Order: sequence, then structure tokens, then C-alpha cells
Amino acid sequence: MAASAGVLTIKGLEDMFAPLLQNCVNMLNMKKIHAQIVKFSLSQSNFLVTKMVDICDGNGEIQYASLLFNEIEPGIEHYGCLVDLLGRTGCLDRGLETIKTMPMKPDSAIWGSLLSSCRTHGNLDIAVVAMEHLLELEPDDTGNYVLLSNIYADLGKWEGVSKLRKLIRSKSMKKTPGCSMIEANNVVQEFVSADDSKPFSKDIYRMLELVALHQSIGDDLDETLLELEG
Repeated sequence: MAASAGVLTIKGLEDMFAPLLQNCVNMLNMKKIHAQIVKFSLSQSNFLVTKMVDICDGNGEIQYASLLFNEIEPGIEHYGCLVDLLGRTGCLDRGLETIKTMPMKPDSAIWGSLLSSCRTHGNLDIAVVAMEHLLELEPDDTGNYVLLSNIYADLGKWEGVSKLRKLIRSKSMKKTPGCSMIEANNVVQEFVSADDSKPFSKDIYRMLELVALHQSIGDDLDETLLELEG
């Protein structure tokens, strides 16, 4: 990174490029933005590279993602993006090999991503490997068992389905609540199903009620107009 660039300047440039990448959905535009990022000596910015790898993931661009990956000292979030990309495109062997060569311990999100891709592409062998690690990391998450059971079912291996269902019932497992994350002003907020502990939860629920009300009014108006036209 350029030695003359101060910390504030780098942060300012990252803030400038972030919304451009946030609104970028195709590789042609992303490559143009990447060229500018390189011009400003920000090619090793973990923050910007993560966003670019995400775009590669959405477009199935393994080669370009690997190029970006090699420009930085990757963190677990970068490995997560790369494994997801390899899985989506059916490169499950490469995905597993990438996980095995990670300098840090893979988390459940990475193994879960690989397991999900195994169902998409019907790969039971790698699914079993992923499941073995998920059993160590989150043994009581029934979602992983259900996903593996679905892979067995897709392949017509009903004995495996039966064993997994019996295991789920015997352990009285509970499914991990669904969650989602959004990024605003470089801060990641996590939202968990049925969790109203956040200080702004009431405001969110009010806004959702307004959206639902607006949708309901719009539907009623459409029906009224159709009746009048009829």
C-alpha cells in the first residue's frame, strides 16, 4: 500500500469505493472499479477485497476470485466466500481442499456452506466429510442432519434417511433460529428470528407494519379498480 497514504485517507478511499461495489452486480463494472482500486494502491484492502470476492461469488467467477484472493492475506471471511463460490460452481473437491489448507480452523458456516453445495450437486462423499466436522462444531443443530438426510433422499438411499431421522428424534434436537446480517456504515448488524432485544427493534416492527399496511391498501385498491372496470 502506498506509504504516503495516511490512515484517514485510506479509510476515506475505502468509504468511497464501498458503495460503488455495494451497487455493483456484474463483473464488467466490478473489474473497472477494481482497476481504480489498484490505481489508488488499495488492492490489499481486506474490506474492499471481501466485497469484490462476494461479487465474484454471485457471478460464478472462480478465476477472478482466486486472483483477488492471492493479492491479500486472506481471513476466514475470504475463505468463506471462496468455498461458497467453489461449491456453487460444482468444484466441491477444490472447495474441500481449500478448507483443508486454511491457516485457521474452519468454522461451522464454512462447513455448512460446503454441505449445502453437496446437496445441490449430489455429492454424498464430501457431504459426509463436512457433516463429521459439523458434528464437532454444532452437534445439536438439527438443520445439518436434515440437510444430510435430504442428500440421502435425493440419491434414493432411504436407509440413511431413516437412520438420521431416528437420530434426530432420539436426541430431541432443536433447530438453530434463522438469522440474517446486513452491513450499514461499515458495521454489521445480525438479526435472529424472534429476537427483539435490539434497542431499535420496536422501530423496525413499526416500519414492517407500515409496509404491510401499505401493501394491503394497495391490494384493496387494485381489487376495487378491477371491480369497477368489470
